[in-house]
Amino acid sequence: MKILCETQLVNRVTQANRTPRAVKSTLAIGYKQRASDANGNTKKELEMVLFTPQNKAGTRYKVHDNIHCVHTKFVLDGKATIGFKQPTENLLIKCDPIQLKGFLQTLKLGMEGKDAINLRLNIAAATAIPQKAQPQQRMTITKRSEYPIKGFPRTLKSLTITNIQLMKLSFEVCSLRNLTVLDVSGNKLTKIPPELGRLSLTSLTLSGNALGEDKDWRWMSGSKLNASLCDLDLSANGLSYFPPLLVKCERLVTLNLNHNRLRHLPFSIRRLQKLRSLHVSSNKLESLPAAIEDLHIDVLDVWGNCFQGFNAEAAQSHVRRVPAAHMPSPLWLQAARAVSSYKISYSATTLPAVLIQLISESPKCLCGKLCYALSPEDLLQRVIQPKFTNIKNLTYSREHQIYSDVVLCGPKCCAYQQLRSLFNIMFP
Repeated sequence: MKILCETQLVNRVTQANRTPRAVKSTLAIGYKQRASDANGNTKKELEMVLFTPQNKAGTRYKVHDNIHCVHTKFVLDGKATIGFKQPTENLLIKCDPIQLKGFLQTLKLGMEGKDAINLRLNIAAATAIPQKAQPQQRMTITKRSEYPIKGFPRTLKSLTITNIQLMKLSFEVCSLRNLTVLDVSGNKLTKIPPELGRLSLTSLTLSGNALGEDKDWRWMSGSKLNASLCDLDLSANGLSYFPPLLVKCERLVTLNLNHNRLRHLPFSIRRLQKLRSLHVSSNKLESLPAAIEDLHIDVLDVWGNCFQGFNAEAAQSHVRRVPAAHMPSPLWLQAARAVSSYKISYSATTLPAVLIQLISESPKCLCGKLCYALSPEDLLQRVIQPKFTNIKNLTYSREHQIYSDVVLCGPKCCAYQQLRSLFNIMFP
């Protein structure tokens, strides 16, 4: 008889575990045939064999007059202990309760010298029960020679392909439906296929590639990716602009855009309400959008950027007062402002897509009104950001002031902002 179980061996004298933790094993019991005696009678000797991954040939134990004790108190839980006299070891067994009870019953019959069907196994020829290989869930490739020629296991949940000069992300990788973690950093990727948006990734690392040349970011609009992605690393990719579709990944918790060439962040970043860590160090940022203050960011790293204000002429052109009577106020803008002001709940079935996008991505004035002017430069102003009240950990170059870009909805708010800026300069 053979059973598949988990076992541990403990020496009763030294109290040392031969196997520190339970290992999957095969336990077999049967008779070992011996040579015939002078009268022609064949002698049989009852033996137990333990096959483990460390000892595939098996460890043999005599049964007759060699069993010190058998503990079956927890047999209903699938646990039992067999103590041998030689060697002085206890065999701890964990198995299916029904199989374990059958094995112990067979052992009892053998010790009593009774014949049983389960004891007719030729123990000399016994082998371990083949165990099904565990499905591979993780794979790491750091050399081109390690790249699988026959394809990737369909059961992969984590895939790392780093520093192998990979030029293209294959369709096969994008079809690994169980994949949740993908790291392809340190390669030469210039484009990501749209099919990647079909995966439910939680962590995506694309650092150290050349995605700054990519003008197609459709893969970021994939519904599954948008609903699952929490950590995204796009550092060191030569990005000169913030990917517009990135704001659709509204479950993002960590976003790394370090070591790029970004000059500004969009006001639509306020859609990332779950964002907790934003890293934009070593870029070319001149200012931050005021929408940063609307987020609940714990860590903001803006080290190595050259923040600067407008010069006098530029400021005058950017903050040109426009009479309220001449400001465009189309019906769709009034509708969007009403939904935003009264905090009316909405969905794709109740509002047109253009209004949902407007409410989600347009900047807001200091008074809370939604702004979407036909001439945004008439309403843009850059001010010194005295402090970030909602950010717990801020990293920036102390020799530079941090500037914020705000959008104003009219001359009254513009005048108020000028007074506020003057107050911040006099009483920083």
